[in-house]
Amino acid sequence: MRRCKTCHNRKCTCHKLNDASHHISNNQPPIKPVDLFGSPFNCKKQKKTPRFTSPNSPLSADELNELQACIEEVNDLLRSLGSESNPNNTRQLQLHFFNLRGEIVKAQILTTPVEDEGDTDEGEEEQERIDMDGSDCHGKILNKIGKLATAGRDFIQMNEVGSATFILYEHLLSVTRENKCEYDKAIVPEFHDASQEMRRELAFNFGEFVTKDTELLNLFFGIPLYLHLKKYLGKDVKVKVAEGCIFGTLIATNANKINLVNNTGEIEFSLKDIYYIEVINIK
Repeated sequence: MRRCKTCHNRKCTCHKLNDASHHISNNQPPIKPVDLFGSPFNCKKQKKTPRFTSPNSPLSADELNELQACIEEVNDLLRSLGSESNPNNTRQLQLHFFNLRGEIVKAQILTTPVEDEGDTDEGEEEQERIDMDGSDCHGKILNKIGKLATAGRDFIQMNEVGSATFILYEHLLSVTRENKCEYDKAIVPEFHDASQEMRRELAFNFGEFVTKDTELLNLFFGIPLYLHLKKYLGKDVKVKVAEGCIFGTLIATNANKINLVNNTGEIEFSLKDIYYIEVINIK
């Protein structure tokens, strides 16, 4: 006996639900609500298609998910190795950092060769000196530790209590996990807990919906640091450059520069000269 295409019961109860809905108050949901994916219109009649109920793998669900994750990781590596070297294409690096979100990591920031950059600032580990391209000049390594929150097209974000630090890839020497113990981390899909309304917008109104949200735009395509910093306009920041640390309020951010204002006036910084930007006093 065939099932109803609307209520999926062998004996159709659609008319009973419609009749009962007149006697149910507006505060009570129907007994068996029909999920139309958030649409007020009824779906078109489905075409008859064969259904296969047998499993598509002899492995268990957990083993299959683990195998698929390993295959995807290998595919990412092969795509990176097979692609031509392009320093402007940092998408694979961003996707790799996405897998480290929520981990406590140590980022090593490579400074440009200078004679003397002064003392270590508060919140930075002891600095090391390294040779730069075998020359007589020496650069310094600044070590920052925090929880990796996200990554963009050209930056990573590390969070600490009350602050967020942004480091450009061009100054990033390495990123390593601080927790040495290995453990299996459950892989949770990006939109596992997304609402039905959000799923519908992504399915039927993707372009307009994603471009209005910088986090979604970064997730699907990657955004540069200056766009990500726009939501921190008006916040207190600390900018680390070769001359030292400059404190102020972030008032503007553009493709190649940011602007701060403090008691000395307005200051303009080129992004390529900034070792890191730390948004402070976040509540």
